[in-house]
Amino acid sequence: MQTPPHSPGKSDVDIIDIRSSTHDISLQKELQASLSAEPPKFPSLLLWDEKGLQSFEAITYSPEYYLTNCEIELLKQHSAELALQIAPGSVVVELGSGCLRKIKLLLDALEAQHKPVDYYALDLSHSELERTLTDISPSSFSYVRCHGLLGTYDDGLSWLQDPSLLDRPKCILSLGSTIGSSSISGAANFLSNFVEAVKCSTSQGMFIVGVDGCKDGDKVWHAYNDDKGCNYRFISNILQNANRCLEYDAFNPEEWTVRGQWNKEKSRHDQFLVPVRDVVVDGVKLKKGEGLFVVSSHKFDEDDQEKLWEDAGLQLQSCWRTEPHKYSLSVLSV
Repeated sequence: MQTPPHSPGKSDVDIIDIRSSTHDISLQKELQASLSAEPPKFPSLLLWDEKGLQSFEAITYSPEYYLTNCEIELLKQHSAELALQIAPGSVVVELGSGCLRKIKLLLDALEAQHKPVDYYALDLSHSELERTLTDISPSSFSYVRCHGLLGTYDDGLSWLQDPSLLDRPKCILSLGSTIGSSSISGAANFLSNFVEAVKCSTSQGMFIVGVDGCKDGDKVWHAYNDDKGCNYRFISNILQNANRCLEYDAFNPEEWTVRGQWNKEKSRHDQFLVPVRDVVVDGVKLKKGEGLFVVSSHKFDEDDQEKLWEDAGLQLQSCWRTEPHKYSLSVLSV
């Protein structure tokens, strides 16, 4: 679809609320069920409130966190090639957009090629979407139109199947090794859901996916346990968000610490919140020193990625990797 360019000008940031009306209730129930599970854990969705998103952005600037710098390196080298493969008139959706300094490289390349597209940043905080979209100066573009999508991945899936989008080419972006929060099977299932949503379209579809393939335990551990405590603040923010979710002060942050560990056998880094003394929350006794799982960061090498793409129903078109970390950026077709 060839849409005419628009003239740059000052305008409000466009954010579309696609959230389910039951989101807050569902999250509260998920938290209560997770705390009562055996073993108890925290829902990782609690990481991504406004403060959590800001804390994670701080992590991406820490020297130990190689993932962001690797991805920026690849985008600087290959944004023009990527932009050439995105069809004019495409709906470009970034899953879990966070800070937009990386995607700005691709948006600039699309603008330079006079490629009319609609870019949608999908995330969970209205204020952070507003801030990050403002930071990339959307009014400075003539061909690229920028929007925010406020909602979860499930909300994004439903939105992609809206009849008004069926004849638009789709480009789905998953950067920052976001899919690494799941195992290969979980990541494949996650991507396959979006593959099916894209297949509903009468036009073409493509995926651009960042994957961390580093299995050096020392490098990985330091990436998630930085000297300045950025990761510590990111993980511990869950406690305050959980209090808001439960609507009372169930967790005292001073009674908890953060523990990260590299699991060599499963090629992943695990993070836990650990009570420093016995605590009771909603009638559930949480024992001193026994960590509650928060999130994993799986590392997928080339063989892992081959299986991942096959299981997700994707065809690899091109892939670039950094050395020595083996961080990759892959272009895939449906």
